[in-house]
Amino acid sequence: MNGVEDIYSGKQLIAKIFRKNVKVSGVKFFTPLSNSFQVGIHQRPKGLKLSPHVHKLDQLLKIKTIQEILFVQEGKIKITFYTKKGKLITSKILGTSDSILLIAGGHGVEFLTDSRVFEVKQGPYPGSQNAKIYLNK
Repeated sequence: MNGVEDIYSGKQLIAKIFRKNVKVSGVKFFTPLSNSFQVGIHQRPKGLKLSPHVHKLDQLLKIKTIQEILFVQEGKIKITFYTKKGKLITSKILGTSDSILLIAGGHGVEFLTDSRVFEVKQGPYPGSQNAKIYLNK
């Protein structure tokens, strides 16, 4: 799909990049229903109102991986992707208004310009000593 890039390690999807020019009509979700983050984009007309609602939880949800979303509000960053064992996969550059869903594997981020990045990930946060496994470079 134009404006969406999938990053793979072998057959495993490890990230989805959403460029600022991604085209949608109405609302489009880009993740499977089984994914722990549901990521979509709304392209809606002025005046549309979505009905107020509450999300019900009928069952306990089990999250098997920590995923995160980065939205580049300003600037330019480079994300380098790695396997879980630290083998280099590829790198991608994201600019202002680009975003990425990091699904699996490892990653590093380099700030290429002064940047402002909005980040969302699952919690609760276990503290810096328990949250990450650092890969050897």
